[in-house]
Amino acid sequence: MRKLAGLAGIALAAWLSSAAHAHDFFLMPGQFVAAQTGPLPLQASVGSSFPQPMTVVTPDRIDRLFAHGAGKPRLAIVGPGEKALDLRLTGARSGIVVAAVKTLDRDVEYSEDRIPLILEEYKVGPQAIAAIERLAKPRTLKVSSRRFAKTILCVRQCGNRAAATRPMGVALEFIASGASANHFRLLSLGRPLADYPVDLVTADGKRAHLKTDGKGEVHLAPAARGSMMLFAAVMTPPTATERFVLNLSTLTFARP
Repeated sequence: MRKLAGLAGIALAAWLSSAAHAHDFFLMPGQFVAAQTGPLPLQASVGSSFPQPMTVVTPDRIDRLFAHGAGKPRLAIVGPGEKALDLRLTGARSGIVVAAVKTLDRDVEYSEDRIPLILEEYKVGPQAIAAIERLAKPRTLKVSSRRFAKTILCVRQCGNRAAATRPMGVALEFIASGASANHFRLLSLGRPLADYPVDLVTADGKRAHLKTDGKGEVHLAPAARGSMMLFAAVMTPPTATERFVLNLSTLTFARP
């Protein structure tokens, strides 16, 4: 208990006063706690003002839709909205449901002047940073960008959290850890990613830079409330190709 209390204090001390500036890909349900089991609306968007949508993710950019949990949930595309891609979740029953979207892999290139901005926006590991530093200047950072967004919502009630602890099986994702809503685990290729930087963004746009512990878990301050987003980025240096692989992952949820 003392350890958790200490971690919560660290999390509170890490809050930043500036608004989030990163361009995050995230999912937002119409309601994190739905009062009925009928079709539930969600939105997929890229933006720098979580939880407000900003840019539509077009249907041709979507690789795969995921859903599991209470009932037989199924996630489907409705179509582009004004600032987000509209989605619909059907087949859910009373309990926790997890929905997710993976976009198609996208090749991008960052010139020398943009590389510092990318490394500031996406907190990646020291091996990736060292590999970027070894590139001949003026550098061109060639990246295969892979985005994944997940959300946890409750239909009528949020009792059993087992569905939220189940991985989707993608390269980088957050899952709930245990029965408490305070703890989450970051998985890279299915394994906990220990001592790794993650961001926590709250509904007021504040962004906190946190870190997973030795078990790959991030512990939220008990006092934190409202809609939230966890974000992590993992960059893998090139092996068989000249491109770095950049996995970007978010998890949205709410704490009443």
